[in-house]
Amino acid sequence: MELKNYQKRVIQNLCGYLRKYSDCLDARRAYENHLAEDGLVAGQGGVASYSDVLHGSPKVCIKVPTGGGKTFIAANALFPVFEELPETPADVVVWLVPRKEILRQTLRQLRDSASALRMTIDRDFAHCVEVLDKEDGLRGRGFTRTTVEDQLTIFVLSYDSFKNKDGRRAYAENASLSQLTEYQKETGQYVDVDGADDTALISALAGTNPVVIVDESHHAGSKLSIDMLRNLNPRFVLELTATPGKDANVISRVKSTELKAEEMVKLPVIVYRRQDKKSVIQDAFLLQQQLENIAKHSEKKSGRYIRPIVLFQAERRGDNEAETFEKLKSRLIDAGIPEEQIAVRTGSVDELGDTDLMSRACPIRFVITVEALAEGWDCPFAYILATVANKSSKVSVEQLVGRILRQPYATRYPERSLNISYVLTSSADFNQTVDQVIEGLNGAGFSKHDVVEGEVTVRPILRPIQPSLEQAYRALDDDFELTLSEFDGGMAEQMGGLAVPKSISAIVVNAENLERDFESKVVEEQAHTSNSTTGVGGEKNMYAIQASLVDSVNRLLLPQFRYHQRAGLFSDEETLPFDRKMLLQNFNLASCGTGCVNIDSSGFEGAREVDIYDDSGELRVKQLGVQQSADLRSLFARYTQTSKRSEMCNGIINCMSIQFQNTYGDKGLKNFVSRVVDQMDDSQVDAYIDNASRYAKAIVEAISQLSANHCREQFEKQIDSGLITLECCYQFPLRILQTNPLTIYDHSLYEAEDANLTEIERKMAETLANCETIRWWHRVVERKEGEFFINGFINHYPDFLAMTQGGLILAIETKGEQLKNDDSRAKLDLGTRWAMMAGSNYRYFMVFDHDAIDASSSYTLAEFKTQILGLMR
Repeated sequence: MELKNYQKRVIQNLCGYLRKYSDCLDARRAYENHLAEDGLVAGQGGVASYSDVLHGSPKVCIKVPTGGGKTFIAANALFPVFEELPETPADVVVWLVPRKEILRQTLRQLRDSASALRMTIDRDFAHCVEVLDKEDGLRGRGFTRTTVEDQLTIFVLSYDSFKNKDGRRAYAENASLSQLTEYQKETGQYVDVDGADDTALISALAGTNPVVIVDESHHAGSKLSIDMLRNLNPRFVLELTATPGKDANVISRVKSTELKAEEMVKLPVIVYRRQDKKSVIQDAFLLQQQLENIAKHSEKKSGRYIRPIVLFQAERRGDNEAETFEKLKSRLIDAGIPEEQIAVRTGSVDELGDTDLMSRACPIRFVITVEALAEGWDCPFAYILATVANKSSKVSVEQLVGRILRQPYATRYPERSLNISYVLTSSADFNQTVDQVIEGLNGAGFSKHDVVEGEVTVRPILRPIQPSLEQAYRALDDDFELTLSEFDGGMAEQMGGLAVPKSISAIVVNAENLERDFESKVVEEQAHTSNSTTGVGGEKNMYAIQASLVDSVNRLLLPQFRYHQRAGLFSDEETLPFDRKMLLQNFNLASCGTGCVNIDSSGFEGAREVDIYDDSGELRVKQLGVQQSADLRSLFARYTQTSKRSEMCNGIINCMSIQFQNTYGDKGLKNFVSRVVDQMDDSQVDAYIDNASRYAKAIVEAISQLSANHCREQFEKQIDSGLITLECCYQFPLRILQTNPLTIYDHSLYEAEDANLTEIERKMAETLANCETIRWWHRVVERKEGEFFINGFINHYPDFLAMTQGGLILAIETKGEQLKNDDSRAKLDLGTRWAMMAGSNYRYFMVFDHDAIDASSSYTLAEFKTQILGLMR
């Protein structure tokens, strides 16, 4: 079995690191030098620093998505590891896996001389290989001084081999290993393991200074796991996982597109919404029949056998309506599906066992689970994930998505429907389900680009498509009150002599079209990807501009306002980025009238105390108790009117934020607040003690409006005079930090956009992502470092930027109905002014959900779709 191109690159990356380590014998320096070859600096730009949890022993990680052949990569990594590292007396590998299922699977493959894993290792180590399990080690079988020096000894162990109660056996006295451990003492190889007997298995293994392979290493990040690794005294640790932990020192990453290009996975994953759970069950059943029929025709040409499997996700036991695995299995059996074709695999029931699902003799076509299948259960024949839940139930599919990704025989098929994965759901919150599919893909090492929402609106006119399925439909009908109508031949298509409901045919045709589009994207991205790089490029929260857009976006500069500072006595003429604060330099609060202050003293808000209440040093707001409030009022009442007003001035200013006070200055604020207080009558003054923050808020709003009016007036004047101009100067950063990534929509500028969306913002994202005239779109996050904003008399961050296929730049602000106010009008005025000055290639729009402002460039979402996007080039 030959290595795929991305697997060869990963091995080359590993060899590069090993050579650097051998040159300096410093794990950290080798890691930093390794990343430097890709222009990356450890600890900067989102790239993690080296985590030295093993106190000097090198520990590095390779990130490979589910289905990428992590085990095969590990088998091919052994020879270069032993070749590049300094020699030791023993050649021992400790191969750690997280669960018993993977333990059995790995042992079976490594002990089978015909498997690709064992053939690879036999080739590299001249067939001098011994594969042992924990019981072999405890009994000293194949684990002696002679065997560890004359051959490669591979121990396949679970993480729990040294951790749980049974794991204590590995720390206990063991006469079977006394000869080996005595020899290790004589030759200086022995390592004293804390809490272990001199002759214990853990002590004997530590004395061999083994190479450690950690499969699915994201499960081995606990303190117990790290302590276990330290006790093994490893000379080198290689971790493999789809989702590296925070302490993983990633030296190579594999992208999902590389797996698709090498025919390793079934992508994209296409998610279909169904009306209810009966439709989910029916369509999953029919889709399985359709895919199996296609697979049979494919086998006649390729000779490769495929039996597509549905993975049903049942509900947990709850109310009587819950579709539990017992109910679902009973329903399918009553419908006439042979029981041998159905298997349940949950935490308490395992009807799969060691069944070889890829065997032609295996009849299983439907596997029922609840929430999760163990990692390592990646059956290539699993094509369909169907979530059978009530429409109102919360569906959790993220743990299951990775189980349907592996491509049968790592071979692409001419029938595109056999190269993709399907998810059927009836969840009321379809967006949430799609998000969870994304989460599942992220957990398997994939991203938003690997999932597509399927929109097939044709519903089936139900009638048995084969006489043998009559019973199945009637059984489903009994419980779901399904009405079977006469089957209209015009609503069906023929596939190999089998009449297929139009809806299922539509799913397949739609899926094939989506797979074609996805394949084109893969080819395009591969053309922009260099196989010579590590693919590390930073941590998971850093997202780059889409590879296909980098060249064009790099040449794009967006216009922002600039300020032309004229030459002075001590300064030269220069052009500076415009900042709204420049307009406030000649704003004199002392000269402003106070008539705009509107204070309502009729309410009662209760006194508050702002003070430091604990050792944190942070201010806390605390509502005063009844007695405290009464005491405060009594004290305030004894003041003279002059003292009350003086107290009010100081109290109101203290309620203002420090930033606000710094902006307008202590002197100007005191002057303005004093004039406002002086104009109050005695009743308003007396009401202050219970309404201090309300008084302060009213004054802050008035000052803000005064300064806004001043800034707007000055802004227009300085544009007219030429002091302020618009120049193309903003460039998109190549990579951005997204702590809450959105990865479900197409055509985004970055690999992930910000997911904190209001309802109208989500609608706009969906609109842009599904518009043929939009080349890319970007969600702008307000006040986020590096984001674009219109720096005018207000700093306006439009919610979205987009580019049309014709090259027009759109700045789009979205508004819910409750936000149609003066702020909206100010943003609209500034945005349209910016677009007008920017030129014919720029447009600004303010889009409301339903009721737009009566002004130019203001539209409802429906109008924006039809009148703007629908006609745009």
